[in-house]
Amino acid sequence: MKLKYILASFICLLTAVTFAQIFSVPPYAGDIYAVYRSGYFGELERCFDVIKDAFVETKMLSKTEYGWILLEDIQKKHGIDVRVYDAAGRRVPAPGQALREDNRAVMEIVGSLNPSMRTEPRGRRIHTAIPVMLEDRCRFCHTGAYKNGVVGVLAFERPYDAHVYYSSERVLIFSALSALLLGLLYLVMRWDPERKVKELFDKT
Repeated sequence: MKLKYILASFICLLTAVTFAQIFSVPPYAGDIYAVYRSGYFGELERCFDVIKDAFVETKMLSKTEYGWILLEDIQKKHGIDVRVYDAAGRRVPAPGQALREDNRAVMEIVGSLNPSMRTEPRGRRIHTAIPVMLEDRCRFCHTGAYKNGVVGVLAFERPYDAHVYYSSERVLIFSALSALLLGLLYLVMRWDPERKVKELFDKT
């Protein structure tokens, strides 16, 4: 019985903490961790992907420097900071320039055998790095060998509206977790190990 009450107490505590998170209180108030996969972040990633495609198409179909001008305009008008990196992980502030800059997500992408988009919320800003993969039409400018097919990376940074998450997705996530824990608590309270043992001895 002691085990039953210990489990019940632990689940009650966990349920209370989980239920409290519906209302965005500490310890998680004000923070969104990467473990919380958000549809809102998914929409932001799609927006970044569109910008990446626009940058690549602008470079290909017009002058190369127009791609960087496009990114500058996006930053000024929409507050989205976009940085361009080459296949070695060096930042390219303008065509023909390359600067060493430590960006963990970028280095992980250029060094990965299976490069993919990386997104991480930090504070009140979202950071996303998207690989630019080598295509046949890219070989007009990119003639080198690329072991994982990455010719560059675009790193995005912008503020996000946490209220979108707190007012909808957060409520759904923690409501579901609370309901699950309540169901588990119900099963634990119905569990009677001593009764099973007693029935076993009665049969003998």
